This record gives sequence, structure tokens and C-alpha cells, in this order.
Amino acid sequence: MKSPNAPRSLVALALLAVLPAAMAATPVQIKFGGQDTSGNALTTYDTTVTSGGPVTNNASTTALNYSYVSSGASFIAYCLEPNQGNGRAGVVRNYEASTFSGAKAPLVQGLFSTHYASLSDYDSKAAFQMALWEIMRETGTPNDVNSGSFYMSASGTHAATVASMANSFLSNAATYSGPARYTLTYLSNASLQDLVTATPVPEPMSGAMLMSGLAVLGLLARRRLPR
Repeated sequence: MKSPNAPRSLVALALLAVLPAAMAATPVQIKFGGQDTSGNALTTYDTTVTSGGPVTNNASTTALNYSYVSSGASFIAYCLEPNQGNGRAGVVRNYEASTFSGAKAPLVQGLFSTHYASLSDYDSKAAFQMALWEIMRETGTPNDVNSGSFYMSASGTHAATVASMANSFLSNAATYSGPARYTLTYLSNASLQDLVTATPVPEPMSGAMLMSGLAVLGLLARRRLPR
């Protein structure tokens, strides 16, 4: 995904309006492992970046594979800036990791909480990425990937399916009122696309399970008392 030839000052102003605020950034080194094989080839437009050509042109749109250099642990990330590239695979890059915050954060959390766990094929992964771009890039109400300041082309084998699914994801994200199911990490780099990655939040132990666990501990304690 290559950046078009747009004035960098205009791009910077546009990004300030949509990207989350930096929060206690921590330097990390990560390595790009490539995209999911055979991700859907889709074309998108972003009028905050360019009024002419696309920001992604028939580009594979799907989840991204990364790993942390320090631990070797692999993780899945999704792109926040379609107008930026993600560099060559296998190259170590310096990023800043921070808490995902700002006006877009509730919608992003709603998107992850409602659909991230069920992404299983290329259509759903492409739709998730489109919905995420719509939230982050759209200057109006982020509810339709077919129109507005950010939109996708209707051409392509999977375009109609992906667009319909993405709009459904956006609707569910906007109405989600449950708990945050994921801790979202915002990974930023000045010259490469920024990323978001998710870690599941452990589900709280139910009252019945807690009481059962305490009862077992009490029983074990009684058995160990001297007779």
C-alpha cells in the first residue's frame, strides 16, 4: 500500500483529526511477517489524502502478521493508515506502543468486541479492515464504506460482499454497550502505516465459580489442620 503524492502538510493535518492521542508511548521493535495469503484485492479512496487516485489500488486487504523482536511472540495487527506502506517482510522496525485512546476508541473497541473473535475467512477479515478504516478515516459519520470521505470501489469479485459485511460490522460496533473484550494497543511509526493489535481481556470469575473455589480451598485447609 503505497502513499500517493499528496502534500505531507495536508496529510499530517488530516491524520491529526482522526488518529488517537499518544498515551505513554513505549518503544518496541517489531518485524512484519507478511499478509494473510490471498487476501481480497480491493481498491479504496480517501479524500483527506488525495482527491484523485486511490490510496489502495487492487491491494490485498486482510490481517497482517507481525512478531515482537524481544520475545519472538507473533501477533495479528490491522492497519490504521491505508495511505502508508508496511515495509518489506522480515525487516525489524521501530514503533511506539501506546494505549488506544481518543474519540475513535469506543467505536474501535465496539468493532473488536463484536466481531474480532469470529473473523475466519478472507471476506470477513477484509470487511473488518474496511470497517476499521471507515472508523479511522471517515470525516462524517463512519457507517458506510460505500460513500463519504473514505470509501471502497464497488468493482472486484468480493467487493459487494465485503462492503455489506463491513457496514454490518459498523452498525454493530456503534450500538455495542457491553464490556471491553480486548485491550487494544496502538502501534505508531512516522513513515509506515500505524497499527492496532488486540489482547483478550480475561473474563471475570462468576460469583458461583468464586464461591465454589473458596469452598474447595476451605476444605483443603481443614484437611491440613492437625487432629
